[in-house]
Amino acid sequence: MSGRHRLAAALVTAVIGAAAPALAPTLALAQDAAADPAVRIEAGRKVYISSCQRCHGINLVSNGIGYDLRTFPAHDKARFVRSVNEGLRAMPAWSATLKPAQLELLWAYIGAVNGWPAEAASAAQ
Repeated sequence: MSGRHRLAAALVTAVIGAAAPALAPTLALAQDAAADPAVRIEAGRKVYISSCQRCHGINLVSNGIGYDLRTFPAHDKARFVRSVNEGLRAMPAWSATLKPAQLELLWAYIGAVNGWPAEAASAAQ
């Protein structure tokens, strides 16, 4: 891992603890919002802002630190879940911080920003 990647990983890891309390309300939203896509997307946006935005950018527009999520393929949800849970390169693992329901909300938000069809954004692969 290069020095830049180690620094990015250390910064993200340091912020994880600060973001965890802000994520708790999204779990309730995830359960209450199962039937309303707009509410799920808004809840996913909140998780994204708290957990992902600092590296992946505002509205998925990467600032050069994290992967450009605007290019993420709609058909590869399994890779998304694995990468978030286990970490990848400079990105730390989030499995101890983000619950599966929050990952679902993130996936819905990413799909909405990318203009994926509703079936792709809600597909469980």
